[in-house]
Amino acid sequence: MRKNHIKFYNDKKKYQQEKPFGLQVTVFDNNVEQALRKLKKKVSNAGLLQEVKKREYYEKPTQTRKLKKAMAVKREQKRIDKERLKPKRGYKADY
Repeated sequence: MRKNHIKFYNDKKKYQQEKPFGLQVTVFDNNVEQALRKLKKKVSNAGLLQEVKKREYYEKPTQTRKLKKAMAVKREQKRIDKERLKPKRGYKADY
């Protein structure tokens, strides 16, 4: 194999721009209140507070499974109750 066919990928330097870490909000016209509102909205949409609360203490895997199962049972019961309250097909209410 000839040398000119070998490609050296490490020879080229890749210039990468450093990306900011985490959430970032820019302040325009010294309007800190608006920037703070935007930051709070970004934090709530990202679910950071829920993640912090979840990781506050260690939870055993059995506890997480129990909690998931209990939530599924509750959702199912709620769905059943909702169907029970729905009027049946062909039923017309006299108002």
